Amino acid sequence: MSFREKYSRIARHYETLEKPLDRFFCPLRKKAVSFAEGRTLEVGVGVGKTLRHYPKDVELCAVDAVPEAIEIAREKARRLNLNACFEVADVEKLPFPDNSFDTVLSSFIFCTVPNPERGMREILRVLKPGGRAIFLEHTKSDSILLDYLFLLPLKLPLRLLLDDDPLRETHKLVSKHFEIEREERYYRGIVRLIVARKPAESKTFKAPSP
Repeated sequence: MSFREKYSRIARHYETLEKPLDRFFCPLRKKAVSFAEGRTLEVGVGVGKTLRHYPKDVELCAVDAVPEAIEIAREKARRLNLNACFEVADVEKLPFPDNSFDTVLSSFIFCTVPNPERGMREILRVLKPGGRAIFLEHTKSDSILLDYLFLLPLKLPLRLLLDDDPLRETHKLVSKHFEIEREERYYRGIVRLIVARKPAESKTFKAPSP
């Protein structure tokens, strides 16, 4: 069963299942959204837990690979009177032209993306040169002890339930493609908020010097 099928089955119950974590994660979602400006793309919007934090002057487009989640997010935006567009799409293959957005935001999705390198390249592609990329992500901890005693035991059940890998080093992948402006670590690095910029000339595809 793919991650899309797994999330489709729990979409209607996702907010209830995650409610015990809201006191830890919702303030971080609010902070991440505060860095968004201009034409903004949120990838992996899920059931729309970030939507209530967007200011009215942000032109928001949101995508997710799970149709059931998009329907919930769209209804939530309607209730919030938030003017946003929603589309079923995968971060690994975004349906937008190059250099389309001023900001791209990702909130707790790169622990699940099957090919994170491809997803990161797609964010880089659709972001305007100098545009801002915001990542709020589960990552491998700064503590080896915490990794072995807490995250490693969680890896197998999370993989089976949600195709989730809590030991990914998304922060290193971000630094490979973007210029880091700030990185904030929470809970010994289990969660990181990273604000970065797309360089004027892509670090990934930069031509070799003569």
